[in-house]
Amino acid sequence: MPETAARPDTLLMVFARAPRLGEVKTRLVPSLGEQGALAVYQRLLDRTLAVAAGFPGPARLMLDGHDPALARRAEALGMTVAPQQGDGLGERMARALADALDGHAHALLVGCDCPVLDQTYLALADDHLRRGRVVLGASEDGGFVLIGGSAARVWRPDLFDAVRLGGGYALADTLVALNHVDGVEVLPPLWDVDRPEDVALARQLGVLP
Repeated sequence: MPETAARPDTLLMVFARAPRLGEVKTRLVPSLGEQGALAVYQRLLDRTLAVAAGFPGPARLMLDGHDPALARRAEALGMTVAPQQGDGLGERMARALADALDGHAHALLVGCDCPVLDQTYLALADDHLRRGRVVLGASEDGGFVLIGGSAARVWRPDLFDAVRLGGGYALADTLVALNHVDGVEVLPPLWDVDRPEDVALARQLGVLP
């Protein structure tokens, strides 16, 4: 198998919120309005699902909220669908990774904010998991666009309790939380869409209309 291809024993999970007006991409609402923010989120979600559908291994939509139409669309793309479990984002991610590794050798988890995530980057992450136990795909704003693992015991439900998720310290805090784990790999940074200037860049690149 080419080095640029992920392996079929890796589960790819897409973390997503049900696309509801006023509940997604809220940092874009002041500049784009609720409808505009929802449209941006929907486009990013559609793109991420398309990438997941092309993944060589199994793919799963991890859904926060109830959206039967979205679940059916993911299933039509060949994905399984499961609810996120836990009180906060950190606990939900940790539980998803631990549960995934109960039945798969490796697991990757991505969000829906990165318009340049592609199969090459996913394969790079998967390749790093063959050498380490945790992989993080950095984002240019100090967060991360991807997290994955190959050891279920790493993902305690409280692992992310001290991590300031959703901000510029998320990656640094996560590395501190994982300082007891050998084999943590960090991938080159990508950029995601959180601010109006990110939307402008995505439009320049033709990712958003």
